[in-house]
Amino acid sequence: MSRAAEWWKANALALRVIGTFVALIFVFFFLLTWEPILTRFDVGAGMARLAAWMSFGIIRVLGLFLGFTPHRTGTLGTILGAGEYEVDVSPACSGAVPTSIYLAAVLAYPASARAKTIGALMGFAAIHFVNLVRVTALFLIGMYHSSLFHETHVYVAQALVICVAVAIWLYWASRFTDAPAS
Repeated sequence: MSRAAEWWKANALALRVIGTFVALIFVFFFLLTWEPILTRFDVGAGMARLAAWMSFGIIRVLGLFLGFTPHRTGTLGTILGAGEYEVDVSPACSGAVPTSIYLAAVLAYPASARAKTIGALMGFAAIHFVNLVRVTALFLIGMYHSSLFHETHVYVAQALVICVAVAIWLYWASRFTDAPAS
């Protein structure tokens, strides 16, 4: 019994961080997916609207140079198109899930409130900037090279957002917290 107590004591911080991270993941996913909450406040749909609106601004400018006229439709304004081509920026493409995972990692990590605030703001901005580039690039890929859209969307673009989130977290943890140096 004393070995287990020693192990628990030696690993208490790591276990607390992991437990907090997992608990926050459940809370965030509950907030993003539970129907009674979604009927009142759908974070994913709101973030999808924002991503579609911002991407549309970029696409409009690109359309001037590339010779197409884009449009934005749908009840939520998340359908982006040009001519016959259209793509829907769904809540799954909003950046809400990678942001939730990132925020859970920042909030679970043993750091000061100031460091966590910096990490949350920095990560939120970086993830959503990359997601904006992602949505815009996928629109153009779908419009000009539709045969590459699915693979780029599912494998490349999603992995890019995840890699950026991990990289930003690693940078934050090494720069703004008391993380051990290697």
